[in-house]
Amino acid sequence: MQPEILLMDEPFAALDALTRRTMQEQLQGLWEDIGFTMLFVTHSIAEALVVGNRILLLSPHPGRVRAELNSHQFDLGSAGSAEFQAANERIHRLLFNEAPTRPTPAHPALAVQV
Repeated sequence: MQPEILLMDEPFAALDALTRRTMQEQLQGLWEDIGFTMLFVTHSIAEALVVGNRILLLSPHPGRVRAELNSHQFDLGSAGSAEFQAANERIHRLLFNEAPTRPTPAHPALAVQV
């Protein structure tokens, strides 16, 4: 199959770290070969940075876009770089340092477009 659009909702969330990394590598390889658009939802900031080109930070209930960031400069080999760590910290601050307008048990999500 060669989809034009691929929708993925936390597809690697239940995987161990090694399998998750392998699946991320395979997904990126497919994307490079086929060139489809992908909407990838994850709660992992690091995964959003390495899998995505464009990150949308969503608020909990109702889900609204709180911020939009570019992450096209990162890949699976970027995780240790200072630029990657700075982006990770920036997203973390955007997600968690602002007090919610009303209490909610839900966690914010990251939507990634490739």
